[in-house]
Amino acid sequence: MENDTQIWERAQNYVLSRQSADSGFCFYRVWGVEESTAPDTYYAIAVLRFWGMAIPRSTELIRWLQSLQDDQGRYSSLTNASFGVRALSLLAAAPLWDPRPNLLNWATQAAGRNDTVDSETLRDWQCCVQLQRLLAPVAPLPEIMRSGAEAILHNMEAAAGGFGSHPNLIDSGNAWALQRLLGQPYRPRDQSFLHACEDATFGLRLSPDGASTRLEAIFWGLLQMVHLHIAPLYPQAIMAYVRACQPVNGGFGRRAGAIATLEGTFHAVMITAGLSRNPLLQTLTGA
Repeated sequence: MENDTQIWERAQNYVLSRQSADSGFCFYRVWGVEESTAPDTYYAIAVLRFWGMAIPRSTELIRWLQSLQDDQGRYSSLTNASFGVRALSLLAAAPLWDPRPNLLNWATQAAGRNDTVDSETLRDWQCCVQLQRLLAPVAPLPEIMRSGAEAILHNMEAAAGGFGSHPNLIDSGNAWALQRLLGQPYRPRDQSFLHACEDATFGLRLSPDGASTRLEAIFWGLLQMVHLHIAPLYPQAIMAYVRACQPVNGGFGRRAGAIATLEGTFHAVMITAGLSRNPLLQTLTGA
């Protein structure tokens, strides 16, 4: 049986093998597709930083990340803006143009569609507010962002605790992160919901009545536990599940038996950071 050192050495080799010719990262490049993405690049940089490893070809990587923005400061999507700017921040670099005017434009358009209530919209609002806070940490949050974020939280909250049309740890985790960005206090019933997700087999289930989990759910649940200074009841079960998500190529899939991705590997690494209460957890996630 492998020891933990071997497990993480294999994971490090996996991450390094996913760097593309343009210096960005892409989890599926071994299939003959050189198509770096902003999320994969952020995940790779974050875990390499956590391990204290040098970022290969960092100068070229910064240029690639800056190329995701046009000369009007626009990104092709909010996802690219969020992950691209956060990746640059981890490299002590910045976008060439201020993205905030276009970020405000996104929030204004999204606020006009406040009848859209789903997981993707919640995640987008969390990314929007997180990015605004990163770019202007001491400035007041624009009112359109605050009101839009508060509306999605209100529309997705569950009376018994947690968030989501069917309350689960992923939606709840994004909601809890958004609440922290807004300076809102946590709700005691959310702590009860969190405890109801604990499970002796998985460590943390996706939902209290669920029969499965995934690394993203464990990540969000454990991150909330760190913020609330709660120790998980089943840390050994959590680590056993993490190990079960590592296939032969060294990365981690979202669940046992799934293909490895840089996102899954990021979640696995951040889960170990949460279990050890490593202060880099909050630095690298911003949540």
